[in-house]
Amino acid sequence: MTLENGTEFAVWMLLAGLAAATAWYGSRLEKHHVPGQAALWTALLGTVLALVCSKACYLLHDLGAGLFGGSLGELASLAPETLSFAGGAFGFAAGTALAGRRYGLKGMKALDLFTAPGCLFICLGRLAEAGMAPIGTGNEAPAWLGFFPFASQDSWGDMYLNVNVLMAAAALACMGFALRTEQKETAEGDIFRRTAVCLLSAQIFLEMLLQYPYIRSLVTSFVSLEQVLCGAALLWIIIRGCIRNRKWLPAAAAAALMGVSAFFQFFRDNKIPFVFEEGWEWALDHASTISIVAFLLVSIGLAAAGFAALRPAVRRRDTANVNGTEQE
Repeated sequence: MTLENGTEFAVWMLLAGLAAATAWYGSRLEKHHVPGQAALWTALLGTVLALVCSKACYLLHDLGAGLFGGSLGELASLAPETLSFAGGAFGFAAGTALAGRRYGLKGMKALDLFTAPGCLFICLGRLAEAGMAPIGTGNEAPAWLGFFPFASQDSWGDMYLNVNVLMAAAALACMGFALRTEQKETAEGDIFRRTAVCLLSAQIFLEMLLQYPYIRSLVTSFVSLEQVLCGAALLWIIIRGCIRNRKWLPAAAAAALMGVSAFFQFFRDNKIPFVFEEGWEWALDHASTISIVAFLLVSIGLAAAGFAALRPAVRRRDTANVNGTEQE
């Protein structure tokens, strides 16, 4: 990362986030009789795998330019616009699980313990994007949200959304959700999975608000690859939950919602033929607003499908036993 145009702030914020998450995770490990130094290995291994996976996801979006037509400097660059958030999060999660197993801690248990500190890390990392402008800058802010820190004024006096701040707020809310979930009796790995459902769902929506996502998708030039990766990860969690709990309705609902989101992504960019027919002028003029509202509803629906998939099914025998106990 070149230290220009205020990116020193971004570097220090990222380091502060990593240090805070590592220290918090270390204290949580010690409460479970695991050496605190396991957190240092998590930070080291997680950072390495996060960089590798983040760069790999960036190169995925354009194999021709990234691997065959690009320069070697692009492969080694740590410029913010050449790194993927979703890839980095996956890499760090993998590093956490591997480091935990090195100290005799099951991978999913390690991820459960790291979920809340990890959300804090993401929160500070998102705030770090303030030093990576225009990354994290969104569309023009509505009047009810056109104030600092949720919006910033440009040289022309217009207010634009600080989407990175909204993403940081979402990560902070997910941290609170994770801490609350820890107080309940849950299966191993459910704290991580449920919090991931919340974070991924929020990320899918918030990507819609960005003015210019640097990382585009592999097939089209207007869909953010971050949305595609977050959607794929969320669908994977839902399908795995459905298989484990023997239910299929949440997976079917999630797949249908993904189709709806794809439709509105094309609709927003005026790539649906029928919108040019007579009678669709109003929808065409308000395509962006309609699509954002649709994506908000889709994200809420995906979160609901995720929670439904992760909720253990109540078997008929258990229900009968409960009814029999109540009658007694």
